[in-house]
Amino acid sequence: MRKRVPAWLHRNPVIRVTGQLIRRYTLHDVGQQSAAMAYYLLFTIFPMLIFLSSLLGILNLNVEAVRELLSHVLPKTILNLCETYLQYVSHTASATILWFSLVFSIYFPMRAVNCLVRCVRRAYGLRRPEKPLRYQLQLLLFTLYLIVVIVAALALITLGERVLLFFIGHLDLSRGLLRVWDSLRFVILALLLFATLGILYGMSQDRRQPALYILPGALLALVAWMLLSIGFSFYVENFANYSVIYGTLGAVIVLLVWLFLSAATLIMGAEVNGMIREWHQNRHFRPEEGGYDRV
Repeated sequence: MRKRVPAWLHRNPVIRVTGQLIRRYTLHDVGQQSAAMAYYLLFTIFPMLIFLSSLLGILNLNVEAVRELLSHVLPKTILNLCETYLQYVSHTASATILWFSLVFSIYFPMRAVNCLVRCVRRAYGLRRPEKPLRYQLQLLLFTLYLIVVIVAALALITLGERVLLFFIGHLDLSRGLLRVWDSLRFVILALLLFATLGILYGMSQDRRQPALYILPGALLALVAWMLLSIGFSFYVENFANYSVIYGTLGAVIVLLVWLFLSAATLIMGAEVNGMIREWHQNRHFRPEEGGYDRV
């Protein structure tokens, strides 16, 4: 005989929302789509590294001048590594490899963005775009924008005290700027990522959506991603020594797991927005059974 579910479980909003998110995770194959995104993101890294190496080699940089400039902002061990790397790429540069790696540096991120956009559309109950050419152009533009955002995010993270002291000494700036920058750079980074998520969720729609259907999921996805990254980093450093079991492949495995969790977080942010949209329009929680074919 089936046990009856207590009435308070139906009335508890936290349990209802959690249950619907779990159902959406299963119904929309979030795990499978996250794995596909992690695959494309992993293959994005290698062409980009090859492209940067080829570009630096073709630019024929003055290694000694670059070393002198970087000596003010980098520790000696990293400086020696950079010098060795620049000397190597300056002798192995190839224009063919440069253009080849550039194509794949755009292709794989575009595939990852395409996978994410399709998941966002599925979360909102949308079918395939009616204008495929326009859709592909949007994907290309957002991919280029995303690459710029990633570069800017890395710059915000790495521009620490040594770099600012270098600029303060050469541009005669106030040291108060150092304290302001240390306080605000991560706030700027969070705002940049939040705006990027909002643009992604909004761009995936066929028509303009109100902020209620965009911002909550973007905010939750950003907060969840930051907490997840901090927690996963703490776990890997203190409890899971992957290098003991997998050797040098341990770093790749850790990267893959982190990419998978990050992709799942971004997709679930869209699922939250889709659930809010459905609740607001229909006044009940029931994810659409529809959607379009899988990626």
